[in-house]
Amino acid sequence: MDPRLKHEIEHGRKIASYAEAAWGWSGRIGGLRWERRVRMLVEGLKPGDRVLEVGCGTGLLTAELARTGAKVYSLDISQDLLKQAKDKCEDKSIVFFCSSAYELGFRDRSFDHVIGMSVLHHLDIDRALKEFSRVLKDGGHLAFSEPNMLNPHIFAERTFLRERFHNSPDETAFVRFSLGRKVRGYGFKEISITPFDFLYPKLPASMAGFFSKVSGVIERVPVLSEFAGSLFIRARKP
Repeated sequence: MDPRLKHEIEHGRKIASYAEAAWGWSGRIGGLRWERRVRMLVEGLKPGDRVLEVGCGTGLLTAELARTGAKVYSLDISQDLLKQAKDKCEDKSIVFFCSSAYELGFRDRSFDHVIGMSVLHHLDIDRALKEFSRVLKDGGHLAFSEPNMLNPHIFAERTFLRERFHNSPDETAFVRFSLGRKVRGYGFKEISITPFDFLYPKLPASMAGFFSKVSGVIERVPVLSEFAGSLFIRARKP
């Protein structure tokens, strides 16, 4: 097995009992961060659209995708996390399957959307983008939220503080300019990569509203915005 995939399976098993806390989605601040990403990722989905969710984890986003009326196919490489997703999602129309993102068992041009929350940075980006381009219909869209390597905290936890912050051995983060060139290299058009989010999950819950407003202000400041914690990626297959 590909060593990277093996590491991700082992990592999923290791964090399964506290995965959502490890990803920063628990607590008041974590919930706000997660809810914002959901709003961004479900935008444009219509009833009947075929959606491939990559790296569904514990199924938090999966349930929200299904509520749009789209037909959702959700994959994860970790059986431990996938079991939680299946238990959590009541919508029986969702198709869950264990797979890597590199060899999807679908025909060419099968999906209207390929979507994921904090998953691309776990993958070999070239292999993943090539396969996403293959399974997307002409005119189909990619949408992902990912960590921003220019953020000092993200840089630290992806390098010398990797284990302290529950990171797998191979996961990384992205710089939006180089990621944009990479996405464009696989034939995508209308590429938009936007830095966002200065909220830190361990900020006091009692000040969530205040910090959210401050984060929104900083996001609009040129240069400073480049150091936000996350990137929102959208692109279209022509």
